[in-house]
Amino acid sequence: MSVDDPFPFASFDIALASGERVLPDYDGGSIVNVTASILQSFGCKPPSPPLRSDLLDPNLLSDAAGGVVCLVVDALGLAQLQAGLAAGRAPHVQQLVDNGGAPRALTSIFPSTTTAALTSLATAHPPSGHGILGHVLWLDEVQSTCNVLHFAPVGRPTEPIDDEILRCQPTIHETLMRVGVPSFAVTAAAYEGTAFTGLLQRGSRFLGYQTQSQIPALLEQALSAAANEGRCFVGMYWPHIDTIAHLNGPDLPTAHSEASALELEFVDLMIGHVARICRQHRCALVITADHGQTRLDPQQGCVLPANLLSKLHHRPTGGRRAAYLACDDVQRLHDAGISQAADLLPMDAVVEAGWFGGPLSSSFRQRIGNWLALAHDGVQFLIDDGDGVHPMLGGHAGLTPAEMQVPLLVVPAS
Repeated sequence: MSVDDPFPFASFDIALASGERVLPDYDGGSIVNVTASILQSFGCKPPSPPLRSDLLDPNLLSDAAGGVVCLVVDALGLAQLQAGLAAGRAPHVQQLVDNGGAPRALTSIFPSTTTAALTSLATAHPPSGHGILGHVLWLDEVQSTCNVLHFAPVGRPTEPIDDEILRCQPTIHETLMRVGVPSFAVTAAAYEGTAFTGLLQRGSRFLGYQTQSQIPALLEQALSAAANEGRCFVGMYWPHIDTIAHLNGPDLPTAHSEASALELEFVDLMIGHVARICRQHRCALVITADHGQTRLDPQQGCVLPANLLSKLHHRPTGGRRAAYLACDDVQRLHDAGISQAADLLPMDAVVEAGWFGGPLSSSFRQRIGNWLALAHDGVQFLIDDGDGVHPMLGGHAGLTPAEMQVPLLVVPAS
């Protein structure tokens, strides 16, 4: 196939050329729609459709006299939760399942990565609406590739960018505040005051934990404080299934990871306490995740060579499972072996197909280059930014079922 063909290395198709793929279901079956349903339950008009009725009876949230608690467990993909349930590692979640039915399957967003997915959960917008289109983005405003988690140029963490460059949508907390609904954010104390946490939790009353065992007490504190203010919303976040799975691999039906299975046991215990407190305060409990993780093979790590990097307009953006490349000569990507490790897709076609949720503004479009390298199963892209390369055993941002499918558990208030 010649490089003059419109799609020289992979036909642009939903299934793609290499393995099973799951696209985001922004029309009522994704994490975006979870937040939309919560906003709707408080009488707010959401910016995206709420969850479809086959996934959630809206009355379960709106009829909860105490309000809604939403627990986001980073990287608790549907496959990992199912593996834990099948192995008897999550008895408290199993009790919730026995009483209320199996977890519903939702999709993450594209890319299925923390910075983009948590922003969608915080705003009820797909990435096309909030502009956080990956872990690393090119920002014309500062003429640099920037790490969104750190709000700083890659390799220059002490040179923060202006927070306002990446803020464009109100958070769920700000929207609820405008209608007089008290809302709280329960997350790691270490995140307080960081720019990315501000992006997600503006408008909330921040409650930070040092250890997992504090989380139920902080939830009790929040719900007790709001008891005389009417219905309230509490957003909760636990990050460490993601951390463990990156280092030790996710625990999947096809690939066991004892470290990740043990982490789920502790999360399960926490969920048991959280569910009990929600019942006491007549709150509905929503449990979901931002994305899952897939198993990576360090031997399949694709180190992007210096002679390729020097010919790109700027350092690759995106992440290790979905790299965004700014390159006018696609043959250079082919010569560097990118098409052997990934499906190489024209970014304009990706945008037009709605993977990000809709059309992109010109300022958002310039953040992501003109080619998407969507890594094959087990593959990760690696870049040496001066401190070597660091392959992982688990990763996300792609479209495999393990990365894209997340659970939805809703526990009624009574």
